[in-house]
Amino acid sequence: MLHPESFTVTRRNGLAPAGGSGQCHWCHAKLGTPHNPDCVCRKRTVVIRYTIEVTTDVPESWTPEDIEFHRNESSWCANNIVAELEAAYCLCNRTTAQYLREATPEDEEGWNLDLDL
Repeated sequence: MLHPESFTVTRRNGLAPAGGSGQCHWCHAKLGTPHNPDCVCRKRTVVIRYTIEVTTDVPESWTPEDIEFHRNESSWCANNIVAELEAAYCLCNRTTAQYLREATPEDEEGWNLDLDL
């Protein structure tokens, strides 16, 4: 989903953290003018599927069905995976990302995106 609010150079969207130049740090467009079409400051939202392999401990007696039930259908909150991911030294070679589609307003709900530029 395109975010036209990101298309113009503003103090929050394009000026280098040190500021002062009056132009976009990346595309050099002047403050208050449109970013160049290929500038990284022009934003859109997309939906990405991440596939991550983790190693974690479970009770010895649990079957594969028990493990999947616990993680998919019980009261276990999927946000708990954040702690497991933080415990990993590095997720490189354990994660893949796949572009699915352009985002819709419904996709953006609940993600707290900072697009107020």
